[in-house]
Amino acid sequence: VGKPVKMLLRSIDVLHDFYIPEFRAKMDMIPGSVTYFWFTPTRTGTFQVLCAELCGQGHPLMHGVVVVDTQQDYVAWLGQQQTFAQLSAPQQTGSVEQAPGKTTGLKIAAKL
Repeated sequence: VGKPVKMLLRSIDVLHDFYIPEFRAKMDMIPGSVTYFWFTPTRTGTFQVLCAELCGQGHPLMHGVVVVDTQQDYVAWLGQQQTFAQLSAPQQTGSVEQAPGKTTGLKIAAKL
């Protein structure tokens, strides 16, 4: 809150209009290009995002939220999020104990 936010907006199909009514913030999204959009939130909370451009049959479904936190709450939230590396790591399906010295495959398989 109280810090400028830069958003990069992009549309891949038709003209849209990113709109946060509570902040009177509105920016067109033009197909095939990136639109840069700055605004400064003035209070914390969860605020509705709408598409303010009649964009087709799915227009009534185009909505979302923007969450504005204090710096302290944001840092706490960020610390709870998984990193890209964590999300991309292969799933571990089991565990194998480290066998000291020379251990045959049969002995390792028996431990599983």
